[in-house]
Amino acid sequence: MATVSFDKNIVIREPEAIERLVEVLSSKEAKPINKKLASDEAMAKGEELLKQCLSHLKRY
Repeated sequence: MATVSFDKNIVIREPEAIERLVEVLSSKEAKPINKKLASDEAMAKGEELLKQCLSHLKRY
């Protein structure tokens, strides 16, 4: 898979969004990862579904 590095400015204008971002960034709470969703099997299934969706788009 190709990766691209780039710089992009992010502009947040809503005060509620700014407050939420600060809250998330300053939080020390670690959230558990759902290992079922991140399993190799689940990732392979997701990749296959993505390939199917993209193959349908190529026809049009």
